[in-house]
Amino acid sequence: MTRSSRSQTPIIALFATFIVAFSGTKASGQDTSGEADLGPKIQFETIDGDTETGQLSNLTGSSLSAILAGGESKQWDLTEIARIKFDGSEKTNPPTRVVLRGGSEVASAATSMEDEKLLVRSIGQPSFTVSIRSVQSVRFRAPSAATDADWLALVEEPQRRDRLVIRREGDVLDPIEGTILEINRDSVSFDLSGNIVDAPLKKLEGVIFSTTSDRETEKPIRVRDQRGSNWMADQVNWNATDRTIQLDLGNDITHSIPVKELLEIQFSGGILYLSDAEVAEQRQSDPLKALLGDDLASTWFATETDTKNLTTVLSSDHVIRIPEVYQKLVAAVRVASEVDQFAPLTVSVLLDDRVAWTLEIKDRKPHGLILPIEDARRLTLRSTQPGSDASETLPTINNALGHRIEWLGARLLK
Repeated sequence: MTRSSRSQTPIIALFATFIVAFSGTKASGQDTSGEADLGPKIQFETIDGDTETGQLSNLTGSSLSAILAGGESKQWDLTEIARIKFDGSEKTNPPTRVVLRGGSEVASAATSMEDEKLLVRSIGQPSFTVSIRSVQSVRFRAPSAATDADWLALVEEPQRRDRLVIRREGDVLDPIEGTILEINRDSVSFDLSGNIVDAPLKKLEGVIFSTTSDRETEKPIRVRDQRGSNWMADQVNWNATDRTIQLDLGNDITHSIPVKELLEIQFSGGILYLSDAEVAEQRQSDPLKALLGDDLASTWFATETDTKNLTTVLSSDHVIRIPEVYQKLVAAVRVASEVDQFAPLTVSVLLDDRVAWTLEIKDRKPHGLILPIEDARRLTLRSTQPGSDASETLPTINNALGHRIEWLGARLLK
C-alpha cells in the first residue's frame, strides 16, 4: 500500500487554516595488531573502572585489540569494556536532526525524501538512504529550550498518521495530520485529506512519521561523533583499509564513520527506560489502603507497563532506583487515552523525595519533560488532584481509577 492511498478524513476547516499559514511563501574481523598501519590512539575504560591508553589494533563485534603504551598487545571481550574515547573535539553541529526508530539521532546537513526513501547527508561522513518506515522524525531546526519539550511531547505521542509541525509566532508548535509525500531543500509536500500543499521549510519545526509498530528494542552500543550525532548500533567493527568504524544500525541499515570524526563508543547503550528500571517501591495513599486493604489497593492501583511506556494511577507513587551513571530524565506526559471523562490533574516528579518538576494538566495533549537528575538516587512519579496531595482522602474509588497518567517513552539518559 502506498502512502497516498491511506484512508483520509475530510477536514475542510483545517485545510483552510493550513493554506493561510503558508500563503506567500582489509576485512573488519582480521587481526591487524602486527601491522604498521594501526588504528587511532584511544583511551578506554573497563567495566571494573580501570583506564587504559594505547593504539587501536582491531575492533570486532565481540572483542577489542590494542597496543598499549608500553608496547604490549592485548585483547578484551567487549563485555569487559565500558567505553572507548578517541582524540577529537566537538565541531559545529548542523541544525537538522533525523531520529531513527532504532534510537539513532543523526545531525544532518540536509535531508530529502522521495518514493518513501529518506536520504541523509552528514558532514564528513558518507550519505545513506533509509526507508521512512525506519524513521521516527525529522526536525529541521536546531534544538532550542523554547520548543524542545513541546517537540519531544509530539514525537513520543503515538500517531496513526504523519504530522507536519508548524512553528508559529511565540514558539508555538502546531501539528497538522496528513501524509508526507516528499521532502526537498525548500519544502515538504504534504497530502491534507486529498489536498496537496507544499509547506516551506522555513515555517516548519519538522515532520513526524506515523507510528505503525511498537518502539524497537534499544541498541546496546552508542557511538558519538564530532558533529553531535548519537548512533545506536547493534554492532561496530574497525575497517583498517579505509580507517572507518562500520556500524550495524539494525533493519539492514549500515553506516561507516571515518575515525577522525569520532568522539566515543559506549557499550552500555546510555538509555534506560523507566519500564525496565528497578522498582524501589509502589505506594498508595493511607486512606485508599484503609478503604480497600493493602492487597487490593496495591493490585488495582499498581503501575502498568507497555513496551517503553508507564501508566500510573491517581494517588499512587511509582518509585525507581537511579543508577549512578544516568544524568537526565526525558518523557512525554498525558492523560491516558482510554480515560473517557477528563478532569484536571497535577503530575510531579520527585528526586530523592524533593519535588523537582510539577505540572497541572488541563487538556488531553502530551506535555514534554526534560529534567536533569544531578546526584539523585531515587525518582518518584506522582499524580494528585489540583490543590491536594497524595495523602488526602479520595472522593471515590472510581474517581481514582479513572485518573490515569501515561508516561510516554520515559527514560533516563547518560
